[in-house]
Amino acid sequence: MASESDIEERTSRRVEILSLLGRRLKKPLVAVVEPVQPGFVAHATGISVFGYGDDDDEAVEVLLQGIEGMCRDEGILDLRATIQRKLLLENLT
Repeated sequence: MASESDIEERTSRRVEILSLLGRRLKKPLVAVVEPVQPGFVAHATGISVFGYGDDDDEAVEVLLQGIEGMCRDEGILDLRATIQRKLLLENLT
């Protein structure tokens, strides 16, 4: 397990998401991956989905799975998520 000083030394990083659902995005999504105790959390501005993982790559992968799940199934979404889904789908080429 990482000590508190190890976590303080880790910094957040930005990751560009270029495609969703096997299709290219017109404008990339920018995800921010940050260290948390324990692990990492990834989030994209304006999207109500987060990804958690033991490392930063896993957190981004879980974030992508969550965003793609939101885009596939509108039946369980509240109004805010429905709007986010619509904007994401409009961003696909």
